[in-house]
Amino acid sequence: MGTECSILSPNNKKRCLMLASFPKLVKSILKQLSTSDYPVLNSRLFFEIWLTFVLDQSLTSMRDLFYRLNHTGIEVDISTFSKACKTRQGEYFCRIYVELMNRLKRQNSATAQMLIPIDSTIITLTSKLFWEQDYHQVKLMNGINLTQGNPTECLIHFGQGHDARFADLVNSMIPDNGVGVMDRGFASWEFLDQLSHSQTRFVVRIKNNMKTEFEHQRYRVVWFCDLESQREFRLATNLEQMTNEEVGEIYRNRWQIEILWKFLKMHLKLDRLISKNVNGVTMQIYMVLIAYLILELMEIPVFYGQGLLDKLRYLQLELSRRCSIVHWSYDLVPDALV
Repeated sequence: MGTECSILSPNNKKRCLMLASFPKLVKSILKQLSTSDYPVLNSRLFFEIWLTFVLDQSLTSMRDLFYRLNHTGIEVDISTFSKACKTRQGEYFCRIYVELMNRLKRQNSATAQMLIPIDSTIITLTSKLFWEQDYHQVKLMNGINLTQGNPTECLIHFGQGHDARFADLVNSMIPDNGVGVMDRGFASWEFLDQLSHSQTRFVVRIKNNMKTEFEHQRYRVVWFCDLESQREFRLATNLEQMTNEEVGEIYRNRWQIEILWKFLKMHLKLDRLISKNVNGVTMQIYMVLIAYLILELMEIPVFYGQGLLDKLRYLQLELSRRCSIVHWSYDLVPDALV
């Protein structure tokens, strides 16, 4: 890479340096993972396989990836991978997610008032092995900081459960200078009282059959009508200095969390859970979030665009040249040879 850059023009040198952004990010992660903790499928290789599956859009199944690996010199069996998904502890997936989330926070400075849309999305579990445990769905609850661009802490919950049950976690998602923006799934007076007592600021859409007059002043209800959809909205909020119109504008930002879910499902395989056990599904969900943060943090040449989808498409070009992130890692971390 250094030889190639040395013969380029100044503008192209800058572009060449930017190409190192994704390798640099991944290298900083891989160096944290052991190559000797397991004899066949060590933690670093295990992580590389998961990351390749999530980011490589040409892969429709994990078997496709293992066919590619096994025919290009990587001798590891898919059954070994499946066993690892079931039995290994995945704390380092969570740790890496938190590390990248904090890195993105540091990259974008906080402001006096940050909007945090929070919601949950449901992924259906189709395996009978889950049904035998009475698990038919897994819920991912998350928020996104619209100022700093980072997702918040997340909850992965197997089975049924009303969003308002998780008030303590929601509280931790909203920083002191943040405003939580939520839909009717969080609408319960007990939940709103908990947020109010902790002085957490919020705008929450309530159900039409809920009362709108109170014997206290902890929060108020704002009514507004969306003329385009001809729908009426009732919003509970404890933002005292905001006008009704401003509260309505804040609530309109809630849709950003839906855009996040759409991206994760359409492009990072969140809706294609391949594992048939709770541990493996949890790992895949964390890897989807890690991949999203890598895309947010990485830089690519301006020529290719600057959106998340542009970055993902750029990665497809690079992955098509390198076969997989497992093979790419030989250049990133030379001691990663298996």
